Amino acid sequence: MNLSRPAVSEVGRFALFLVAGMINTLFGYGVFALLTALGFAETAAVVMATAAGVLFNFRTFGTVFAARGLARLPHFIAVYAVLTLLNIAILATARGAGLGPYLGEAAALCVVTPLTFLALRFIVFNTRGEASTRK
Repeated sequence: MNLSRPAVSEVGRFALFLVAGMINTLFGYGVFALLTALGFAETAAVVMATAAGVLFNFRTFGTVFAARGLARLPHFIAVYAVLTLLNIAILATARGAGLGPYLGEAAALCVVTPLTFLALRFIVFNTRGEASTRK
């Protein structure tokens, strides 16, 4: 009996990513909004929201990209660190342009979210080369 997961097209994978991403984004944005409302500095709120979501997101995105185990977690954390710095830079730019912290973070997510898909697909969970070397 073959219990392996059926192949998913790239369009299907992107659709699954969007669903998982919506859940992850709501979680991360909710933590950001809560921390901001509690008086934390915006940068600290972004860092803490990202840290709170990393393991949760690794699991949901790992499901999207059919990853098993924790072997890719260091790559995932590295990508998230870079994307967090980008998020902070975009938020600061949005704030400098006069947007409030909530709308500024929403604007940052419009840039960071598609970049996250590309990074996860082609850097973190890109195992095509690994599969060919395991044979």
